[in-house]
Amino acid sequence: MPGPKKKNKNKAKANGKAKSPNASSSQSKDADPIPCLTLEEDEMTRCNQPATEGFPRPERCKVHQAQYRTMYKKYKDASKDVDNIKSGREIPTKEQIQHYTDTHQTLEKARWVRKYLESIRVERTGRNIHQRRFFLKVDDGHKIRLKVLAKEMVKAVEILNSLQAQALDLHIMNNPGCEWMKPVQSPNKFGDTIEAISTEAIIEAAEMTLPNDRLKASAQTFSAPADEDLIDLEHRAQKARRVDAFKMLTELESISQVLRDETGLDYHKTASSVMQNILQQYARRIIFHEPDLFFKSLDKVSFTDLVLDDDFSNEDVAKFILLFQARLDFGLVWFKDAVLDALVMSKGGTTANLGDFSRRHQVLGGWIYNCAHTHTIPNETCTINQHILKCLEPPANVENRFVRLCNNFDDMIRFLSFGAIGMVPPPTFCSKQYNGIDAIAPRNHLSLSGVVITDMVSSPKPLHMIGAIPTQRRGRIPGCIVWVELETRGYMFGALRNEPDSFNDAFLRELGARPDLFQVITRSETDPGRDVEVFGAGPTGALPAMRHREFEAPPAPFAHRPTGSGEWFVTRSAVDILYGTNAKMPGGTPEKPFHGYLQALSRGQSAGWFFHFKKFPVKYIVILDTVPNRHHSILARNVAWAALCARGYGEGGIEMRKYARASDKLFQKRAEELLAWMPESWGGWQATKMEDDAHEGAKASTGEEEVMGADGGQGKMEGGLECVVS
Repeated sequence: MPGPKKKNKNKAKANGKAKSPNASSSQSKDADPIPCLTLEEDEMTRCNQPATEGFPRPERCKVHQAQYRTMYKKYKDASKDVDNIKSGREIPTKEQIQHYTDTHQTLEKARWVRKYLESIRVERTGRNIHQRRFFLKVDDGHKIRLKVLAKEMVKAVEILNSLQAQALDLHIMNNPGCEWMKPVQSPNKFGDTIEAISTEAIIEAAEMTLPNDRLKASAQTFSAPADEDLIDLEHRAQKARRVDAFKMLTELESISQVLRDETGLDYHKTASSVMQNILQQYARRIIFHEPDLFFKSLDKVSFTDLVLDDDFSNEDVAKFILLFQARLDFGLVWFKDAVLDALVMSKGGTTANLGDFSRRHQVLGGWIYNCAHTHTIPNETCTINQHILKCLEPPANVENRFVRLCNNFDDMIRFLSFGAIGMVPPPTFCSKQYNGIDAIAPRNHLSLSGVVITDMVSSPKPLHMIGAIPTQRRGRIPGCIVWVELETRGYMFGALRNEPDSFNDAFLRELGARPDLFQVITRSETDPGRDVEVFGAGPTGALPAMRHREFEAPPAPFAHRPTGSGEWFVTRSAVDILYGTNAKMPGGTPEKPFHGYLQALSRGQSAGWFFHFKKFPVKYIVILDTVPNRHHSILARNVAWAALCARGYGEGGIEMRKYARASDKLFQKRAEELLAWMPESWGGWQATKMEDDAHEGAKASTGEEEVMGADGGQGKMEGGLECVVS
């Protein structure tokens, strides 16, 4: 790309007068001047001044030409420094860094690499401004150079991180008593599904323009003077945006404004203070566990002190923000601890006395612990947590991540109960509809009752598809073909409290009293081997989850298919749901292994499974529908009614109004228990009633009482429960 060129010293003369190199010989004195081709700082508005500078023809006004010359010289000088350092082989490799034994030498190398990184940054900034504002089209050499600089920046950042990590290790090794400085866990080691943040991703995030309305507004009305260093101006603006990005951690009014924008409510100052303390404590844990950030925080006393430090680069800010946004990933444990810290602080306490003093450390002016808190999660902790998650709009199917926060079964039920009152989206296994019906409400009622349900499976078939299916195989009997009949039963999988419990006993009695509806299998984790308890299904014994039979009969129209006969073959037993099987499939289909829930857990194949991070024993439960080939939402509603009866909210057979009335009572009671602590300054909550919806549906119906029972009929139980927390 052409740079600024010097004017021609040979003065051409015409009519005895010197001719300016900026003037065109063909240009008339009366012609309109060429406008300046430079874009203003907003990179959208063209400069409105005439072009008077440039060769061989004017391209820029006097101010922008001076800025361009200053910028061009600065990034070209930086380019020479980059090439000299790179060719001089002065940048150490990661292998060489591992053999460094002197802290001072390592820090000197880090300063040298930081200088190299700064030269790359200056050249990249200059070249980017060059193409964005002064040349809308760039040549291939300019593009290639930017790609080379991008690769060199990745290498430099990685080398600098290695040097800082080695310097920290050497400092700890040479100073007994400083072992606490070694981060206990790296963010990249939380969970087997968390991927490390690549250096490329960090640099890309660092180069994204952070929103700053003030700077945008000023760019439209203010033009930098001719002697302004545009590269330095851009770097100063980046630092201002870094400070602005940390305002929620440093200014209380900033977090109050964010809460107002997100919720539309004017939060009390105390609530805003709690939120800010949560974010600060979470940020301190990020910095403590991330070696590069922790290294730069050692001599800092506040977040502002860290952000304003010259060594705290754009890449450090980007890395911090990427980790800060991972609250639903590996950061969830730290976030839970931050919530507990903030609650203690809101009541006039201090985090300095919250845990084991030997594991307490001060980071940026605040106390944190290098291990997770083991306190039982109180109701208000989960609620504050859910308020923030509501702002983050968590997707469905993330319940398994919260299990790592649960220290006992009560914690697990409490979390699922908050989800049941509307604070967490329901998982897809219960939200998928079949004929306009889903299992969200029954699953919520089971959670509120104390039953954990983590999966529902079924293969429903319409009535005209139930029965024998013809195959292409000829039968042994002349004139006959082979027919196949397949039965599948919907089932639910979950867990109960493992310890003796009155509700467990009542719930299992309710299930056992209806062998026409349920077959139940339980497995306690504290029992030896693969011991299971099976009950239900009546005198005929255990019904399988899947079975098939084949028989021979003459071909027939679909509407007049023959009735099935012969012996049933079990393809998948009820116990196989827990431990898996390799049984043959019907119709000669190749054998396909089926992995049971507990089989997957024992083999370490349960990543993403609800119980993957569980820390306490439970009693697993599988409940099968005795009626084959129907959707699991019917089973879920029947099981939920059994739980409501076990809690004392209902009795007898299930009916629409009885179910609605019982579920309303349960919902109201549990919502009051979970949210009664909430002060008016936090907003409020309001619950709808399922009975109201059921009453409206009954008035619109023919007046017949709609029930749901063993015959497989399903009442039109529309509506549901919702708790709106503002």
